[in-house]
Amino acid sequence: MFEVKEYMDTCNNTEFYSHMGRFFAERIFRKELPYLINDPEKIWYLFFDNTDLAGFCGVVMTQNSTSFTDFYLLPTYRNQENKEFIAKYMLNLYRSERIRILTNSEDEMKLWEKLGFMESGRKGSYTTYLYGDNICE
Repeated sequence: MFEVKEYMDTCNNTEFYSHMGRFFAERIFRKELPYLINDPEKIWYLFFDNTDLAGFCGVVMTQNSTSFTDFYLLPTYRNQENKEFIAKYMLNLYRSERIRILTNSEDEMKLWEKLGFMESGRKGSYTTYLYGDNICE
C-alpha cells in the first residue's frame, strides 16, 4: 500500500528534513502537532504514496517500553484503511516490545483498542494505551 522509509540519526539528515521540515516549522502543523519534536534517539517511519508523503510515526525506545509518538496522516490520506495499515505495520515491527501509546484522538483510541491495546491511564486529556507483556502498570 505505502512505501515505508525508516530514518535514524536524523539531526543533520537533509533527506529526512526535506520531507519533515514543514511539520516542525509551519504554524498550521504546530497547532495540530504541538508536541512534535525530533530527538536524536527517535526513529522515524515515513509512509509514502509514490513520492508523496502520506503519514509518519515516531518511535522512542526506553528501558521500560517502546512508545509510538507523532502518529500522523496528512488530510488527503485520513481514512480508516490507511490508519489501520500504518498501525498494523508499526505493531508488526515492534510486536515483541512493550508498546506505549499516548493519544487524545478518539479514532486512534478505537483503533489501538481494536488491535489489542489496553487503556492504562490518563494524563489530562490524553489516554495511555499499552500492548505487550506486563500490560498492567
